Amino acid sequence: MKRIILFMQAALLLCTLNSCIQDEPLNAECDITGVDQTWYKQYAAATDDNPEGKDYWVGDAKINEDLHRVSFTVKLGTDRSSFAPKFNLTPGAWLTAKVDGADVDANGMTRDFTLPQVYTSHSEDGKWTKDYTVSFNYPKPVEEMNFANYKMADKTKYYTWVETDESGNELDYWASGNGGYALVGIAKTPEDYPTAPFNDVERGPSVKLTTCRTGSFGDMVKMPIAAGSLFIGKFNSKIAMKLPREATAFGLQVLKGEPKRLEGWYKYKAGEVFTDKDKKVCPERRDTADIYAVVYEVDPNNFEALNGDDVLTSDRIVLMARIDNPGEPSQWTSFSEPFKPMNGKAFDPERMARYGYAIAVVATSSRQGAYFEGAIGSTLYINQLRVVYE
Repeated sequence: MKRIILFMQAALLLCTLNSCIQDEPLNAECDITGVDQTWYKQYAAATDDNPEGKDYWVGDAKINEDLHRVSFTVKLGTDRSSFAPKFNLTPGAWLTAKVDGADVDANGMTRDFTLPQVYTSHSEDGKWTKDYTVSFNYPKPVEEMNFANYKMADKTKYYTWVETDESGNELDYWASGNGGYALVGIAKTPEDYPTAPFNDVERGPSVKLTTCRTGSFGDMVKMPIAAGSLFIGKFNSKIAMKLPREATAFGLQVLKGEPKRLEGWYKYKAGEVFTDKDKKVCPERRDTADIYAVVYEVDPNNFEALNGDDVLTSDRIVLMARIDNPGEPSQWTSFSEPFKPMNGKAFDPERMARYGYAIAVVATSSRQGAYFEGAIGSTLYINQLRVVYE
């Protein structure tokens, strides 16, 4: 009898375990989370550990989850007609592409990237799909920036800006802190975010940067404000709450020569009450905007961006152009700031030809916003920025 009871208990336990396994929901996510490094290194620079490397890349691949895009930048002249990129996906997800009207497995499939290609990711449970556009682009120098090209991020409903190359392909050069602001859940419309488009009657397409409250959640984590910002580089919203300044990766390897001046138009109004990260009112302080550009040294084969902690202080900085005292002009005001040598360094054209420099152009409504100090309501408008080369 005891054996029968033990057998029945074991059977019941087995059935319970099976039920648990069967009832566990399948993954409903279908994100491209990264690039397979084994494949990626085939086209990286040759090293002792990678003697067969082809040295095609300029910087890192960029995954833009807001617009569902993956961008690779390749050196000028690279043949883009035959690449077989392989991606890392959320567990259980898979990729397909259309070939002669049929869906085929596409992760690692050879395709012609002379023009961007579309992939469809599928969730493990089969209920969700997401289209990603994958492109292999030549680097386009940062030069004229008119802010007319902006897109709505379909997942979080805020705006992001793009540049276009000679073929009309969209380049994900710009980033903002909107992805971090989305986490606090305050914005009700796209225009409520700190960085938003503004179509000015006088100057045309512009960008409006506003320092905003982050609500009770922001107070709790000592991030009571979010300054409006727009910059060339990448923003990682996944670490924005834990490591806010490291979430900003400033700069891309997109120079065409030695830059001489940063020019553009702006107007600005500071908010009335300046507070620190503890929400303490600082009546002796007045908020101010910041518009600047930095050129800094990078390892062409191991790109490491400057971030919110060192973008103005790193000893890798070679040149900087910055409006020292922007003031509060109520009307559109032009500026032309020279790039000044920094850290005793001189610009080296040979280093530039090896993609050994990156440039970042940055604008924010609160100069100390990265440290959560500023005035709610401070508003900066920027228009038609331009990097002038020799």
